[in-house]
Amino acid sequence: MSASLVDAALRLAELPHGILERQSMSGGCIHSVERLRLADRTVVVVKQARPELAEMLVEEADGLAALRATGTVRVPGVLGVLSDERGAAMVLEHLARGRADGADWTRFGRDLAALHLHPAGELYGFDCDNHLGTTLQPNAWHDDWPAFNASCRIGHQLRLLRERGSLDAAQTSVVEAVVERLPALLPARPRPSLLHGDLWSGNALALDSGVVAVIDPAPSIGDGLADLAMMRLFGGFPPACFAGYFAAMSEAGEPPIPPRALQARIGAYQMYHVLNHATIFGGGYGAQAAALGRDLVALAGG
Repeated sequence: MSASLVDAALRLAELPHGILERQSMSGGCIHSVERLRLADRTVVVVKQARPELAEMLVEEADGLAALRATGTVRVPGVLGVLSDERGAAMVLEHLARGRADGADWTRFGRDLAALHLHPAGELYGFDCDNHLGTTLQPNAWHDDWPAFNASCRIGHQLRLLRERGSLDAAQTSVVEAVVERLPALLPARPRPSLLHGDLWSGNALALDSGVVAVIDPAPSIGDGLADLAMMRLFGGFPPACFAGYFAAMSEAGEPPIPPRALQARIGAYQMYHVLNHATIFGGGYGAQAAALGRDLVALAGG
């Protein structure tokens, strides 16, 4: 970490910049992350980005602020963020980790439903583009949800993978077929919801208070099921979480989704994340995307 940049960020947050203790934290695969104990015994978390990645850290701060403003899911407070020619540093509230039981996960599911039920306007997209991992995530506003996904999600990943030659001809053909069938797979106008956007288990933290908090968002406004799709893709969320979510949605008057339609929507949103893994990591993710794509084409009626 750049000590001068961290000191400047602490000053911006109006915190003492004398550091008594520092400890590296896990989870910093893109940015470096440290827990700092300051001169007045305050504990904070500081994330620091290299100059070429500074914009991503500013985006993360904006995303956390957007989630926090809904008053629904728990997120760490952003105490200060500074970006200059040295890179970027963000000072965050420290959240003490704990363990979550079934009731805690049910509460988290209900909190997530509250996020998705919170008014988010009438359009799909976001105020700015951001990143999913290290991949640019375009968020141009659309009033048609399948068109948004064709342009800014699956179609965007397909363009990146074509440029890199990361898919073979058969895999490309399947993804193209899914893009063509998005109007049959997705509703034209689902409830616009603020999404976390990258809600895998590593971005959900059980706290010592029993609350489950979320970190590292890649937000946009879209179908709330897109968050559930990511949660189901790599596992780590217990059934109580999903039961709490759907119970809260039912209590709010949201109509149940027929199983085939639910499968189609979840599958399409998972495909975006699998393609992003193919973009970042390569390997067998192209084959996984093609297998998922064939199932989606069948769901759409061939």
